[in-house]
Amino acid sequence: MYIYTGIHTCILISNLYLSDHPLVNMPRKPERGILGYKKDPKNQILFSFNVRTGDEWPSDDSDDSDYVPDDGLYCVSDGQAMKHSVNAETKKKQLLIKNRKRKKNGSTATKYNETSASKKSKCTSQTESIVAEQHDNVPPLPPEIWLKIFGFVVDRIGALPFLCRAAKVCHMWHELSCHHSLWQKVDLSYGWIKARDQTLLWLCNNRLSQCRSINLTSWKNVTSSAIKQLAEKCPLLESVNLSYCKKLSSEAVTMLVDSCPHLAEIDVSFTSPDAVSPMCLGHLIGTMNSRLRLLNIAGNHFKAFGTLVTYLMTSCSNLEHLDISNANFSSDFVSLNIEKFQIGCKKLKVIRFANSKFRATIQRQQMEPHGFSDLEQLSLAVSTTTTTGSNVGLGIDDNFISRLLLTSTQLRLLDLRGCGNVTCEGLLHLPITNLQQLYISQSPIAKSNCYSDFEPMIQKWRHSLIELDLSWNSYPAEILHAALKALAIGCIKSPLESINLAGTSVKMKSVKYILQNCPSLNSINLTSCRGLPRGIKRDFSGKQFLQLQRDHKT
Repeated sequence: MYIYTGIHTCILISNLYLSDHPLVNMPRKPERGILGYKKDPKNQILFSFNVRTGDEWPSDDSDDSDYVPDDGLYCVSDGQAMKHSVNAETKKKQLLIKNRKRKKNGSTATKYNETSASKKSKCTSQTESIVAEQHDNVPPLPPEIWLKIFGFVVDRIGALPFLCRAAKVCHMWHELSCHHSLWQKVDLSYGWIKARDQTLLWLCNNRLSQCRSINLTSWKNVTSSAIKQLAEKCPLLESVNLSYCKKLSSEAVTMLVDSCPHLAEIDVSFTSPDAVSPMCLGHLIGTMNSRLRLLNIAGNHFKAFGTLVTYLMTSCSNLEHLDISNANFSSDFVSLNIEKFQIGCKKLKVIRFANSKFRATIQRQQMEPHGFSDLEQLSLAVSTTTTTGSNVGLGIDDNFISRLLLTSTQLRLLDLRGCGNVTCEGLLHLPITNLQQLYISQSPIAKSNCYSDFEPMIQKWRHSLIELDLSWNSYPAEILHAALKALAIGCIKSPLESINLAGTSVKMKSVKYILQNCPSLNSINLTSCRGLPRGIKRDFSGKQFLQLQRDHKT
């Protein structure tokens, strides 16, 4: 019980202390006056608890038009005094009339309010006395228990900014917040800390000696010298995120890999070309070898990437997460030997090749099928907004997907947005059993020769689909209606939570089927649907979706 209450007190008390620590940049609330208005020196608000005897703001006749001096201090002319007395009497009469009307109309309400207020006051006094007694009976917690409570809080909301705020509560909390065991997982990407070399050096010397995971995303000005200090001071690092660090050099990446023998996850996406040079990545793969579990090199320009892929297949047997999205290659397309890829990296769970030019090599000899049996996410999406987007997806076809997902029965996410050479027939024959997220927007899947396979494809995964994206496809209204009806109506209730039908020819009867037969649905996008009436063509979520659901219940 002490630990549970201690976690909540840590969060509440630390939130009260907006830290003035030099590392934390928290916006301060604007100062307000007594009545809740912003303080304005030009327009001062006069206030006193007792108007007749209270001390008023100093003023004179020239500043205030309605100023009436006190009788004992100033002399007033008879005419002004008469006007002031008449105005006061009329105001008193108006107040008396208003009070009489209020008493006639709301006598019962006032009685009820008085009784409820007295009950509330009694309840609050009782609770306050109980809390005070409990507080007196609870013994002070030792620092070891507080350290365990701090550990629970850090696991729940992160090390920052909690530890910086807690350090200002008392001396004991300051000592506890400096404990190195609380700084094992640090995320510096949310702007809590100034992104500069001096900050990182101070943290390395004072806090991060036992750090195992650090996120430096968007630290654009951090230099290689600071990364070298990080590698020297934090030898226990297991995960490093250096995405968008534009000043990163190959020397810093090499030193980080050599100095951290436990490093298994590294993210160098959208960094400098020097940090992802063939020599640097080759050293990274060769040194980390089988301990590499996550590699993110998305958004970079590569030279001789084909040899690097071959090296990756033969060295990283325990790789689980590979992201090469939005990559630019020196060659036109990178040929991928899918069977060798499956043999070398058979433990892959996440593959992201979105908007990158990959194509499968020709299978000249029959090889024993291996596949990615543990694969959970596959993203091969292609951007159709750019001029080169149509050429990027030329290598992604039914043959590529069927060979890649040969044994991937546990796949949960499949993203094929913009892939023009994928058909419904190819998707229908995939071995996936419980697909949860399917994205096939802006893809010419809706060809005339695929209409017969579209409804069976949707029906195949209706029992498991949670999110479905069919937007901006030219399905005929009848074909789309049959598929959505098969999705909504079945022996088992559909677990669908979100569907995107933007830019399609969906009709109102199809929308009603979805709204009435998908109890878990909480979002539907009907933007630019030409077959719907006005007022419906928009994205519905939250309160707007609930209103749409109520309006079309029957």
